[in-house]
Amino acid sequence: MNPEHPTSGSTFAPGTVVAGRFRIEREIGTGGMGRVYAATQLALGRSIALKVMLPSAFESGVGIDRFMREAKVAAALHHPSAVEVHDVGRDGDVIYMAMELLDGEILRARMHEGEPYDLAQALTITAEIADLLVAAHAIALVHRDLKPENVFIERATGRVRVVDFGLAFIDGDADAGRLTREGLIVGTPAYLAPEQAQGVHVGTPADIYSLGCMTYELVTGVPPFRGSQMNVITQHLYVAPTRPRDRSPEAGIPTDLDDLIVRMMAKCPDDRPSAADVLAGLGVARGTLAGERHRGRDDSQLLGRAARMVSAVPHQISTLADVEAPGVATPGRTSIRLGVVGELTHEEQLSLASNGIEPVDLAGRDPLAEPIDVILAISVTPVALHALTGTGVPVIATTSRADVDQLSRLLRLGVREVLPLPIRIDELARRVRRVFDRSGRQGPTGEVT
Repeated sequence: MNPEHPTSGSTFAPGTVVAGRFRIEREIGTGGMGRVYAATQLALGRSIALKVMLPSAFESGVGIDRFMREAKVAAALHHPSAVEVHDVGRDGDVIYMAMELLDGEILRARMHEGEPYDLAQALTITAEIADLLVAAHAIALVHRDLKPENVFIERATGRVRVVDFGLAFIDGDADAGRLTREGLIVGTPAYLAPEQAQGVHVGTPADIYSLGCMTYELVTGVPPFRGSQMNVITQHLYVAPTRPRDRSPEAGIPTDLDDLIVRMMAKCPDDRPSAADVLAGLGVARGTLAGERHRGRDDSQLLGRAARMVSAVPHQISTLADVEAPGVATPGRTSIRLGVVGELTHEEQLSLASNGIEPVDLAGRDPLAEPIDVILAISVTPVALHALTGTGVPVIATTSRADVDQLSRLLRLGVREVLPLPIRIDELARRVRRVFDRSGRQGPTGEVT
């Protein structure tokens, strides 16, 4: 390869000169649309990052438009957490973007599965991103792909920088508008707003949802939803996340931060706070952590090991939704709480959630201590069944034999319904609702059925 005449199909070797102005020093990495190099801008002797479009994207007219749009929307945003774009152009069949060269690492590299991030640092990171979103949303710029891989932490200053505006658009700008069709899902599933999952119009609230998912993962150590891509998308659409404080009770998450994250992840875009409101809410939470605000009664469990030892231990709740106190229905609640003794697959849990039934794992717990409407006992012993029916909560039991003697034995133990294995979710949902209705327990909106 002649280093003075690079082509789009090349991986540029050190020393290659692009557009007669940028000398390649080394390759940094490869993204969905371009390969990024550390380079030197020859006229100024300045170190830059040079993003060169990949051949696969170059072959598509849409790919070229998207690459040029990324440069335009990034250049339109002026903020300390944005990446400055110096130049964009074309040299033969090489399309490039010259940007500010960052020194540091992506946020994902600092995160560890199952380990909550330091709360103060997590709030600082989220606040800097929220501050960027205030500026971006002021010009109707929507990123659409906020995730830890697109957040960069500078090595020297610790400052947060948001990168990769490849999916971004300026709402209402025909030249820098979206290049995707209605009905096409864009974004990363773990951080995907419900409206993105539905492939409908996406506005600035989608960024708030994604930032909420990121913050949730930072403060708990796990993303709000896990599973296959389709399962995760389904949960974004239909399933309320477990509150951060309940997912990670030892992380010391204050109530005001817990509430803020939940609001950021509201299913309806109109129910989410604005970027400015998020920034203000984070300021309140930081004040709580710093002791500037008095923690509420619910925060007593966060005051340290000694306080937790003399306080009531908060119960663990379903990974699919929040639950309330036993026998008390929250106004507007539309689900029945099903305590499960045994195992349900992830798909079965999602299917139940879609049917308005919240599965709550009762493994190792006292059913009476849990806010449960109906119990499902999967392949449990007669002794265990007797204990469950003795709680007074109606029980549905499974059986692998549908003979009369087995059914009689289960009914004598006080079981309300018998469900043959393997479980069919539609049949289970029907029986759960029937047992719930017949039990006379309080209904989802507070009425007694």
